[in-house]
Amino acid sequence: MRRLILLATIDARRPAAWLALVVAAVGAALLSAAPLDGCPTPAAIAAVVGAGLAVAAIGDATPRVNAADIDAARVAERAAWPLVGWLLGLLVAAGGLGDALLAATGPLGIMAGGGLFALLNRRGLFAADAASATLVVTAGAGALGWWADGAWPGRMHGGAVAGGVLAGVAIAAWALPGRRPSSAAMPARSTARHLLTAAAMMGAMAGMVGWLFLAADLAGLDLVASLAWFVALAVPAATLGDGVSHAVVWRRLERAAPRRAGWPPRPAPGRVRDSLQATLTTAALLGWPPLVVAALAGGDAARLGAALSVVASLAVAAAVLLVIVGLGGVAGATPDTLVAVAITGTCLCMAAVPVIGAWLPPDLLASPFVGL
Repeated sequence: MRRLILLATIDARRPAAWLALVVAAVGAALLSAAPLDGCPTPAAIAAVVGAGLAVAAIGDATPRVNAADIDAARVAERAAWPLVGWLLGLLVAAGGLGDALLAATGPLGIMAGGGLFALLNRRGLFAADAASATLVVTAGAGALGWWADGAWPGRMHGGAVAGGVLAGVAIAAWALPGRRPSSAAMPARSTARHLLTAAAMMGAMAGMVGWLFLAADLAGLDLVASLAWFVALAVPAATLGDGVSHAVVWRRLERAAPRRAGWPPRPAPGRVRDSLQATLTTAALLGWPPLVVAALAGGDAARLGAALSVVASLAVAAAVLLVIVGLGGVAGATPDTLVAVAITGTCLCMAAVPVIGAWLPPDLLASPFVGL
């Protein structure tokens, strides 16, 4: 307990900890409002938001000496920040814990998401790849919860499904034998990043065929899925980097490196180049399928508008991420702070969906499973 108090005192100087706490409190208060028809239920959103806040609060907790050595006490203490914020938000908003399912799924998402993130780090993945894998699993769990709410309304709670999937994947990761030595961390990172990229490519093509061509009335779901893939893949890679180039000493070396003259400008190897490549490559990977649909739409204005809206949303998301990274570099922010700003901002937008949903098009968040 004395060590946990000391760790909490140290982490109180981290902006990421306070961001996770405040956004958890605000998100819990927003989700305590009445649910909106067509949107995922507040409990399902709470599980996804909780896991995302856990990733934002933990950040890169991997020691540089051994990439597979994870301090469980440090991870638990960092994950406690959004957990405390979530409970405070429910107490203030509802005068108590309010909806029992909402009060349970948020902390379950925080614990399961934080545990999965730490366990993937323990298996030898760098923080960026472990965060991306955790966010991909989180988005998949949220999609299953949304599907459960739409397919069996009143009979299966989407929040319980999403939280159960997260907890199940975390338990499966814990059951994997042994840990990966630090000498094998680079092959593990390469394999994990390639698998995540391939999964994003298949997801983008499946969305193109299923939602933009065959079911254009549900094209809004392709927008949601594309943004989820972008956040999961681009944000950790652009902010946390490869565990080396974003370190303080390497950032000093990057600032001192000579710049190539001429056009086009080419940034020196390091944090700036990694951030640009991660952001622009992911946006291009997810943006070309809807561009193909737009090119083949012909006179179908609805399909053309839906495809271009996906492309425009990805462009805006990429621009926002580049602004966060650029301003963070000017301010000298740490990678933990940058990833916390990006992920907590995303979680806050997700928690506000039921509030701002009244101003959204009625078919934007229509579930494809209603009536099954």
